[in-house]
Amino acid sequence: MALRSPFWSANQRLQRAAQNQTAMKQFEPDQAAVKLLQQALVNTGIGPLIKVDGIFGPKTVAAVGTVQTRFNMDRDAGVAGRQTLGILDILLQGGTIGRDLAQSDTVLAGQKVRAAILALNLLKISQNNGTTPAPLTVAALRTHFRFTIAPATISVTRQITGRDIDNMLLRYNQLLGLFAASATRFRTGVPVNGINTAAEAPLNGPITFGPGFTNVNSHFGDLIGPNSRAAILIHEAVHVFDSQSGINNDTHISEFDPAYNIQPADRALHNPSSFASVAAHIQNNGDPSPRFGLGPGARGL
Repeated sequence: MALRSPFWSANQRLQRAAQNQTAMKQFEPDQAAVKLLQQALVNTGIGPLIKVDGIFGPKTVAAVGTVQTRFNMDRDAGVAGRQTLGILDILLQGGTIGRDLAQSDTVLAGQKVRAAILALNLLKISQNNGTTPAPLTVAALRTHFRFTIAPATISVTRQITGRDIDNMLLRYNQLLGLFAASATRFRTGVPVNGINTAAEAPLNGPITFGPGFTNVNSHFGDLIGPNSRAAILIHEAVHVFDSQSGINNDTHISEFDPAYNIQPADRALHNPSSFASVAAHIQNNGDPSPRFGLGPGARGL
């Protein structure tokens, strides 16, 4: 990847530094590149009082360190490399990253989750009353959880039970609670799986959003659209509550993987992708094509 902002993308020294070949640090001799770095720190409000003089001195070192501290990146003693320059590049484009963006996305993610909760509650009513359930809900559950309303006809599906509905409702309501507490349960930082990982969550959280979780094209990857970011929020939030959601490859299957479509119902009940996709399917009034997330053709949706 490369720096994307026109403000400095033509400068080859900065492009090399963004690849850590080599990073820029105190006493950097390329004054033109240092001036661009200093101006970027001023323009983004991180180092508003820095003198743009091409000298990589203590004040520039401190401002670079502020970027690393503010966005919880690896501390690199004021060295401007891949992480710092990549974040500044996003900010120069007017982009938002990490927790700040994820917190704003809880609105859309919450709408999708509430749509799923409403559909599941109406399904419970229809089962109790013996009335015909909504076709959209039937299709969503069949597509993403392999649940059927009538007795199943193929091995990977099975007939849904009241307990299944209650378990799904519990999980979706837990997600709403997590979104409401996003100020303390979301964080910006470097994911364990690497700087290009958009987000990740261990059991009990918190959810870490990397600089790749952004709404502009960046050094860490192309932009992620609002629907796909909402899918990420729902997906990662399931990991916070379900101890079985990430333990093996036959449970944690991407919605873009052909194996997803034949995953047995009992596994799908623990698959974060299933929860994200059902919510999107219902709120979208049909299964999106492509599905929202980080799969082919979907990232910008």
